[in-house]
Amino acid sequence: MKIHTSILHLAPLKAMRSFTMRRLIVFVGFSLVGVVLSLSDVLVFEQEVVMAVFVLVGFLASLVVEDRRDARFPIVMHAVYTYLDSTAGEGVVEDVSMSGCRVRSTTPTIYAATLRLQFYPPGQRAPIEIQKALVRWTGDGQFGVQFNEMALEHQERLRRLIGELPHHQSSHDSWAAA
Repeated sequence: MKIHTSILHLAPLKAMRSFTMRRLIVFVGFSLVGVVLSLSDVLVFEQEVVMAVFVLVGFLASLVVEDRRDARFPIVMHAVYTYLDSTAGEGVVEDVSMSGCRVRSTTPTIYAATLRLQFYPPGQRAPIEIQKALVRWTGDGQFGVQFNEMALEHQERLRRLIGELPHHQSSHDSWAAA
């Protein structure tokens, strides 16, 4: 039997991501509140129901906790990437931060693979190059990478690019954690 609820459609990729300390704290916090309330005489509901509701709410809340180190900002840039075995792909960077980005691509990507990534900021001829980027998540024709190795020159170019982007709204697509 398939269960079709809006909650289950929102969370499948997040559920596969690592359970970070922030998420663990949120989950444990809600669970503890449920235990305390179920043991007190404040509520007239069945104790097991109260505890189960708070554990469930804690789990769902932990799925939506944003665990990025840096805010991501929307942008559209052409990207080219190469795996260590020289297999290559192309895509479009749709958001970027100092520590990672999200790429939309029709080429399937391998989770946890290391790749070399180049993306071309609007109005610039030379790409920003990341020598080593780790694929942190994949799905729905897109993937997220964490930047692991980048020359200082490219770090500075990326910093300037991000500084020029509108900072009123960061991307909270949160698939990934980078």
